[in-house]
Amino acid sequence: MVDTMSVEFLKVIRETEKKCEEKLKKAEASKQTAIMEAEKAAVLKARNAEIQAKEEANKLLSSVETKVEKEYIKILNVFEEEQNKLKEKAKKIEKKAVDFILSSIF
Repeated sequence: MVDTMSVEFLKVIRETEKKCEEKLKKAEASKQTAIMEAEKAAVLKARNAEIQAKEEANKLLSSVETKVEKEYIKILNVFEEEQNKLKEKAKKIEKKAVDFILSSIF
């Protein structure tokens, strides 16, 4: 009777060990799954952040490009105005020179 009890007790211990091993395997699998999901989420967040950063950089570059273009046009207009003034001044001087030469000849 004692032997039968010991065998039954050992069977119970063995069954308990098997159940614990299964639970440990399940826990390890759950842990690995959770790690993979967390890594996946982190990669997605990093990609989204990178995409948003690129979009913001493109917006800033576009804004700067627009400002530079406007400033270039403004400078170009000022240059043309100055050039036109100089041409007009040169025409007046040329006319005075021609008038002076003609008045000296006649």
